[in-house]
Amino acid sequence: MFPDWETLPYDSFSPHQDIVSQRLETLFRFTQQGEGIFIVPVNTLMQRLAPTDYLAKYLLMLNKGDTLDRDQFRRNLEQAGYLHVSQVMSHSEFSVRGSIIDLFPMGSDQPFRIDLFDDEIDSIRYFDTETQRSGEAVNEISLLPAREFPTDKEAITLFRQQFLEKFDANNASESVFFQVSKGTMPSGVEYYLPLFFEKTATLFDYLHPKSLLLLHGDVQDASEFFWADVQERYEQYR
Repeated sequence: MFPDWETLPYDSFSPHQDIVSQRLETLFRFTQQGEGIFIVPVNTLMQRLAPTDYLAKYLLMLNKGDTLDRDQFRRNLEQAGYLHVSQVMSHSEFSVRGSIIDLFPMGSDQPFRIDLFDDEIDSIRYFDTETQRSGEAVNEISLLPAREFPTDKEAITLFRQQFLEKFDANNASESVFFQVSKGTMPSGVEYYLPLFFEKTATLFDYLHPKSLLLLHGDVQDASEFFWADVQERYEQYR
């Protein structure tokens, strides 16, 4: 299942991080497997997505025995949109306590605890967010970016450029333009996803060319209703 954001177009609410995690994990499987059975709502199918090379570009891989520069790794996590917290509880969060790094990767059902010996990864284990106790050990983990769009300086510069080409600048402190310009991603920024890329994709770009599509229900009516809702809310909030 490739889930919907469960928010209204141009809403001032962001989708729950668990939903974003599931969407990113599904898109990543598309790029890796290229096959399977996927169920997609019509309104989700109509949304623009990150280009197919986005996840691979921002993917971080960790293996037991790897050498890890803690400061650089923290910068890499923050560049990928992860949030530094005192205690990890939710997707896209991480914490650093001495030689221990806790993180909850997007696309993962469970968080991980990395134990360093000097600058080497000594162990990687699952841990429980409630009890904070470590569990089963694993040899490697992959970390997908925290959002469906990049948040580094290059992406923010592109966002500003494309925003100004389409809208009037709004430097009010609560505006999306102002918030993104200073590196803060406000609630609802997901609907501005195309402005963070030079080119976007659709779900069809992630599918194998010979994929078989099965339609259920009145797809045309559903798509027309969604598009009318998008246009109405765009005019309302522009």
